[in-house]
Amino acid sequence: MSLSLRKKLAFGAATAALAASAGMLTAAPASAGPNCASGYHCIFYLGINNSARHSYYNSDSNFAGDTFNQLTTRAGAGLSANNNTVSASNSSSSGLESHYYNGTGYSGFVFCVNPGSYVDYLPTAHQNQASSLQLRGTTTISCY
Repeated sequence: MSLSLRKKLAFGAATAALAASAGMLTAAPASAGPNCASGYHCIFYLGINNSARHSYYNSDSNFAGDTFNQLTTRAGAGLSANNNTVSASNSSSSGLESHYYNGTGYSGFVFCVNPGSYVDYLPTAHQNQASSLQLRGTTTISCY
């Protein structure tokens, strides 16, 4: 094999490897938590797979007036979301943590969920406490 042909083959292989690695960097999927559409932060009346859901796309400073209005053939359908959360899932498409508070206006931190993660049945002390949701960038707080 001539030196020129070997250089061309080596250049082609290097170019292909570079293109493949660039494609892997740009094709990262959104972080998906279970039973929660991409880009949303979801709360559940009971368990993630067996109860009604409410989805949030943005922060919400007051759950009063929100209901479990999705998956309406399951337990909790139509009930108030305020102080009725037992499970949560985070399918952030922007890498945002879901921070839940027991007071309106983001007061009284209760728990948080990392992007792509979930908590199915919170510890009893944290169940039925969430009254507001603040979406935050990466923090040092330990989240589910």
